[in-house]
Amino acid sequence: MSSLQPKTAFAVGCEYTRREIQAQIGGSVVSCLPTHGGVIVAACLSTKFSPGAPEVVLCGRGVRTTPISAAFARRKASIPVFLKRAANQWQYCGRFLVAQFFVSGARFESFIAGSGRAVASVSYVVILEPTATVDP
Repeated sequence: MSSLQPKTAFAVGCEYTRREIQAQIGGSVVSCLPTHGGVIVAACLSTKFSPGAPEVVLCGRGVRTTPISAAFARRKASIPVFLKRAANQWQYCGRFLVAQFFVSGARFESFIAGSGRAVASVSYVVILEPTATVDP
């Protein structure tokens, strides 16, 4: 089992608790980008903070958040993505790859516009695309 591509048994469209996700891939049960062994193992996104998720992710800004957001934006391997549907109900959307990212400029601001978030609260806008591969 690779730390970059953990073996999972998630089914697209099914819902899982954060504990069930953690049991499969490790990492925090509260972080939106949980890590295990220093590697981001999933993206657990809320449309409250990223209304365009899973395709458009608005990463927060902060001392701990920004470095993880940077690692996420530069990630080359696919990642399992979950969307929060209700309290402790996370729907599996499949594996996604980072297609591109923005840290400033007109495109950066255009993705934030209408999200309810201030430009100053976002460190990275990360654009994801679904992979054609099945979970390993």
